[in-house]
Amino acid sequence: MRKPHGLSLIELVIVLAVLGVLLALGTGYLRSDRLQVNQAARSLAAQVTRARLEAIRRNDFVGIQFLTSGTGGYVVFADQNRNRTYDAGDTAIQTVNFGQGEWARVRLTALAGPAALVFDPRGIPQDFTGATVTLSDRAGTYTKGVSLSPQGRASLP
Repeated sequence: MRKPHGLSLIELVIVLAVLGVLLALGTGYLRSDRLQVNQAARSLAAQVTRARLEAIRRNDFVGIQFLTSGTGGYVVFADQNRNRTYDAGDTAIQTVNFGQGEWARVRLTALAGPAALVFDPRGIPQDFTGATVTLSDRAGTYTKGVSLSPQGRASLP
């Protein structure tokens, strides 16, 4: 007697059930909120490097100031008055506000360490002891940290 080729109805139902379970488990990792937080963390790490390179390129003091009010954000700035903080006398190179636009689903939830990191014209941080910036999604269910070393290097643990 010849065996039939193909899947039986029971086998097909089992395969569909397994695929359904895998899809349900996988959607948590592919949510756009989670992706946006990861992308914002990578962008923040890149902007720390940019501030260092801008300091060397401009032969001037350039820094990044973390904004903790509201949903947070950061400003890359030229520290023209050399007071190691962003204020009215400084030129903003780039401003990023979380909670709106491209970063609508991201917020800065915690900052452990100084609120500003300023590089001298040689690209060396000025009086910086290190910091950790924590970003999260709107609901606070997913967080990603960006560690800043005392040497001004950013890493995503």
